[in-house]
Formats: sequence, C-alpha cells, structure tokens
Amino acid sequence: MSLKGQFMQNLRRFRLVTFDVTDTLLKLEDPPKQYQKTAAECGVTGLDRKQLERCFRQQFKIMSKEYPNFGRSSPNLDWQSWWLQLVSGTFRCVDASLPADKLATIGQQLVRVFRTSAGWRHVDGAADLVQRVRDSGKSVGIISNFDPSLPQVLQAMGFAGKFDFILTSYEAGVMKPDTRIFKMPLERLKISPDQALHIGNKFDMDYAGARNSGWSGLLVQSTEGNKQGDKHSFASLAALLKALETQEIVW
Repeated sequence: MSLKGQFMQNLRRFRLVTFDVTDTLLKLEDPPKQYQKTAAECGVTGLDRKQLERCFRQQFKIMSKEYPNFGRSSPNLDWQSWWLQLVSGTFRCVDASLPADKLATIGQQLVRVFRTSAGWRHVDGAADLVQRVRDSGKSVGIISNFDPSLPQVLQAMGFAGKFDFILTSYEAGVMKPDTRIFKMPLERLKISPDQALHIGNKFDMDYAGARNSGWSGLLVQSTEGNKQGDKHSFASLAALLKALETQEIVW
C-alpha cells in the first residue's frame, strides 16, 4: 500500500481530528530568556535566569490552583489580569523591591510578546502533519488548555485558516481532561465519539482525556511511560506521521 493509502486507511474511521497546541504543535521560545530581555528593556537588569524560571513555575502553580483556567470563573479577574498577576508574582519572587509600576509595564509587554511569533517556535513536523490531515478531508480542530488569545498566537505562527475551529478551555469553561470539553466539538459537528481523534503531548490531559471521552488518541513526546498508551505513543510528530503512513494503527 502507498504511503498516502496507508495514511488514509488509518484515518478512515475519523471525521474529526483535533490537536493540542503547547508542546504538541508549538513550543514557547525560552521564556526565562524572554523575561530577562523584556525586563532589561524596561530598565530592570541583573536578574538570575534560573531563579526567574523557578519563580515562574512556582507562581504558575499557585495561580492555576487559586484561579484555575486563567481566571475563567474568578470574579474581577480576566485572563490578561491573570497573566499580569503571574508576571508580577514571578518578578517579586526574584526581587521583592521592584516597584509596582515597573512590574505592570514588564507584564503588559510580556503579554504582547507571547501573542506574537517572538514568543513561540514550531514543533518539527507540525505544519506538515496538520496539512496532511486537512488534505485527507477531515475536519481539523484545536482543543487546548489556553486563554482566549490562542487564535492570535496560531495566526502569528502561520496556522491561519488551518483549523475549522479553535476551542480553548477558557471558552469551554472547563479544562482537559474534563470530558465536557471533548463533547463540545461532537455536538457542533453532530458526530459520535468514535469518529474523533485527538493528538497531544500529555498522557492525562490529552490521551486519557480523549479516551475517557470515547475518542481515539495519539500521544507525542510522552515521558510518562504509561504502558496503556504505548501502542499509541510516539517520540515526535515525525515518528507519528511515519507510523500513520507505514503501519496499521489499531485503535
């Protein structure tokens, strides 16, 4: 069977294929370096990169616990304010003496930067795989735990017009792996779960989330080592595409 023939055969049962974004199609472009650079442009220098990274991870965990889903259900806290508060907390963790007005300026600039191509890079093989799926005649969408700026990010990264819909957790009001976020596209397209495939990089949120919703799933760059996902787990998008082209995938 030809490469195209095997690819089509593997996807034959599906009417919908969706992708996660962060670390599946796109990767953040060295956030600690960007934080350092933006701070320097705003007159704040001498910040330790490793400490910035540690503080960012700490503050992200705190914000995600206290104000889940980018503040989606938090009174008086929109998603932009969520990020500004996270940035402020990150820099105060590094240097508690930084003035509030300076932190606000840095935060606003970082929110802008990470909605442009300066804040992201493509995962190798992402554009090719998305185009191959589109060319196979499937509906192609995004399901991502992300704030409402995701369409802007995807457009900046050259994915404009490549997806039939972009569903963020903020829009949905729930985050993966909640089965409700996987149910929404099915209702829109009037299809059954067994006609849908989701591709992502997190075992719990993407693969298990999809499977528990009745979908099929493919896992990319898995580090969890969970044997349940082994037959559907691939080290890279290129390896995933090669498997779709050359192997019979048992769903």
